[in-house]
Amino acid sequence: MQPILPGLSPSPAVLFDERGRPDFRDVFGALASTASDIATAVTRVRLSTVDLSTRELERVEHFRVLVAEMNALQLDSEARGLQADPRRAPNAERLQGLLESGRLEIRSAPLAGWSPDFTVFSGPGGPAAVLVGFHSFERPYPHRGPALAAVHGEEAARLAARRHEDAWVRAHDVGPAVWSILSKARSRALRERVSGA
Repeated sequence: MQPILPGLSPSPAVLFDERGRPDFRDVFGALASTASDIATAVTRVRLSTVDLSTRELERVEHFRVLVAEMNALQLDSEARGLQADPRRAPNAERLQGLLESGRLEIRSAPLAGWSPDFTVFSGPGGPAAVLVGFHSFERPYPHRGPALAAVHGEEAARLAARRHEDAWVRAHDVGPAVWSILSKARSRALRERVSGA
């Protein structure tokens, strides 16, 4: 394989968009199901669209999420919406359980500034793949597009893992705040179900 530009090492990548299959949700889920460690750097998180299954996360020992923008009011609204929907409530409860177990960590780095969003998937041998580009679980994609992302192999994943670690050590822990938001939304939903019964 020839490098695209002189000085760059040749590296295979797969580009995909929001219209085809597999889409972002499919690719993320497939990579997560084989990973023991996931390191994500995203501009913002939308709780209402994250729907990773227990099966996809069963091998994951560490899931580190780095966010640039976090709005507690928005998260609270989304958590209450998830808990009000019996089909989606398990997603919020799964996230809360991951936070409680320590398998999920969330840090905020509002001044770090990265582009584009990326996720590194690692196994016992280290970084194996990096997903770079738009990060959206929502179907259909909420914008007119295009929304492009690419999966790169080990060499790119090692570089992305180093850059994630650089930002991670300077970020501050917001996991307890997110857990509190999820916990309050769950308690509120339980009280409403009991009083409505």
